[in-house]
Amino acid sequence: MAESDPFLPQPPARLLDADPARRTSTTFDSDGHRLAAHLYRPPAARDNETMPGIVMCGPVSSVKEQTLPHYAERFADAGYTVLTFDPRGFGESEGEPRAHYDPWLVIADYVNAAAHLMGHPEIDATRVAVVGVCMGGGYALAVAARERRLAACVSIAGGYDIGGTMQAALGPDALAAYVRRANELHDRQRRSGDVAYIPTIARELSADVPLALMPTAEAYSYYDRTSRNHAPTWSSRTTAASLEPYLTFNAISQAPLVAPTPLLIVHGTGDTVLLPVKAQAAYDVATGPKELVWVETDNHIELYDQDPYVTEAVGHVLRWLSGIVRAPEDRSA
Repeated sequence: MAESDPFLPQPPARLLDADPARRTSTTFDSDGHRLAAHLYRPPAARDNETMPGIVMCGPVSSVKEQTLPHYAERFADAGYTVLTFDPRGFGESEGEPRAHYDPWLVIADYVNAAAHLMGHPEIDATRVAVVGVCMGGGYALAVAARERRLAACVSIAGGYDIGGTMQAALGPDALAAYVRRANELHDRQRRSGDVAYIPTIARELSADVPLALMPTAEAYSYYDRTSRNHAPTWSSRTTAASLEPYLTFNAISQAPLVAPTPLLIVHGTGDTVLLPVKAQAAYDVATGPKELVWVETDNHIELYDQDPYVTEAVGHVLRWLSGIVRAPEDRSA
């Protein structure tokens, strides 16, 4: 990573390092797929002690070693048992075709992850929350709409309407042409049986790279760095067919369905990838108990693995959950 990378933090901000010793590998079943997961336990946890839980899902294409450890370690320090996972077809999880990204399939895995944690013998099933980051934040709304036993729903730097954002930037005709290219590759796959892939990231679109799941310099900065340093199972390619469901998923439509489960939305003020106006729109249509918190940021990925942004977001979540999903030390409060 070049020193001139504009998305690296500038002092006093800093990159966070996760501690692999804080997590334990585990698995669970999701619609017949064995999914790889990590479990984070509070440092002072005692055997057979029943605790509250948090289930987390992260950014598009990411695996459990990216973004989520920085949140999970801090939630565990506060007394929560945290479960993170690789969606089907990604990382160490089962699923074919590999690296096919369909929001509704990720949501199904997220629902099954929540049910799995609620069934854990050392988890109080009445005190389990979902906390998603980036697209996982948008998906958290859909999970809470489907899994009515959840105590709370939190979205951090959430992805609510990627297609609408791209249409506003490119115009309707250009976005339609973009998706049409994916349609053609998908149709070629139907005829040949060979899975068509596109780059997961690109600094920008070009004649050589006419399609990519995330064609932005910011995404390139984050995934190139973290895949080399922390997440070797991350896939640099994604199925071309992923663009069809990805660019038509809209979490704003799910927001009213979260009620009566309490909803917290935390979003960066300077996010030019997942626009603040979309977070505001999701908050506005939510009908149950809700809160919207703004974190002063310069870009989107600061809320992935950089401080003070992650620590500030965690603080807002813990403060909010303390009145809904109490950690053990807070029970008498």
